[in-house]
Amino acid sequence: MPPSNKIVFASAGAGKTTEIVTQALSMRPRKVAIATFTLKNVEEIRRKLIELNGWVPPEITIYPWYTFVLHEMVRPYQGCVHQERVAGVHFAKGATRTYVQKADVARYYCDRENQAYSDRLGDFALLCNETSDGKVIRRLNDMFAHIFVDEVQDLARFDIDVLELLLRSPIAISLVGDIRQSTYRTSYATKNKKFCGRGFILKAEAWKKAGLCEVTYMAQSRRCIQPICDVADLIFPDLPKAQSKNESRTVHEGVFVVRTVHVEEYRRQYQPQVLRLDRRFGAGLPAENFGMVKGERLHASDTGY
Repeated sequence: MPPSNKIVFASAGAGKTTEIVTQALSMRPRKVAIATFTLKNVEEIRRKLIELNGWVPPEITIYPWYTFVLHEMVRPYQGCVHQERVAGVHFAKGATRTYVQKADVARYYCDRENQAYSDRLGDFALLCNETSDGKVIRRLNDMFAHIFVDEVQDLARFDIDVLELLLRSPIAISLVGDIRQSTYRTSYATKNKKFCGRGFILKAEAWKKAGLCEVTYMAQSRRCIQPICDVADLIFPDLPKAQSKNESRTVHEGVFVVRTVHVEEYRRQYQPQVLRLDRRFGAGLPAENFGMVKGERLHASDTGY
């Protein structure tokens, strides 16, 4: 097993972004890549680099996940299977159903504008690597000494197979995520369905057993007080118990059950940030969806393709 391959499952507020950035900075002058799913987390990583280093050094490249797969895995060797340059990414709503055979590469992986379906992009990358006799991975190995993938709990379906391809490569790989914050999916195809979200732990343990990586836990939180950590642990009893490192104190803190008739009075008195599962919830109050707080979904106009 390459000793540098690792998967880290971190609690909310454990400082995983700081850890990734600190490690990436320590590897200079070697070049590293940091890939993550949400645009919000791309900006968070960039801000942390500037905070700790003053600027984003040229040795570190930050990618949204789809950008990494398209630019660095599909496009360089797509000519082995598809003659026209892939124009960008078609962000699929749910699982793509085109009812054509995989052998028809142009129609199976891309829409009429030659944009690759997001839920099949990972599979496209695997095909490019296989057909080019491994040139995709050899190129990445020439480019980067280390690849970090953050928010790994959001990667799904064929993207999980892309992660395994990376773990089996000569490149040092670090995968970091928080199973408790599994909000989005890179794909809604049926492939690897049981390994999505919290199920990713099962895949991580299988990779560990196969000798592909180490698996560790950052079971601490600088963001949450201990009562909130304890409630989160009740929802995920199989994970290590999180220990609060938050030493700040306020006049009103803890976990409370508020009756519906008291919600408006509670809001006026304490001015909390109201979070909800989706717009059907929230007791009619100004609120943010959990997903929007965690990160912003990629849109075609934002990717720079």
